Amino acid sequence: MATQIARTGCRVSVEIPEDLLRQANLSVGDSVEWRLSPTGSLILHTPQSAECAPCPGDYEQWKQDEICAGFAEIEAGESVPNAKVIEWLRSWGTTNELPPPL
Repeated sequence: MATQIARTGCRVSVEIPEDLLRQANLSVGDSVEWRLSPTGSLILHTPQSAECAPCPGDYEQWKQDEICAGFAEIEAGESVPNAKVIEWLRSWGTTNELPPPL
């Protein structure tokens, strides 16, 4: 059986095959969260893992580093003005679609 994802209103449920539950040391009905890793993959986060001390390079640190890097780009003048981004987005799907602003 493959992992299945279902949406009911605003809730999303994920059915994970029993062999994967056993490998992850989870029981049916355990509360889990999916988080984004610094590499862009999904990580299964359980309440038990929340009790552990955060590892260096964890998601929260990565997120903070990305925010700081973004501010540094803005301060260095390496950002694109909002008006140019909006102009580019509004051109999507038209016969005169613009290239991404640089």
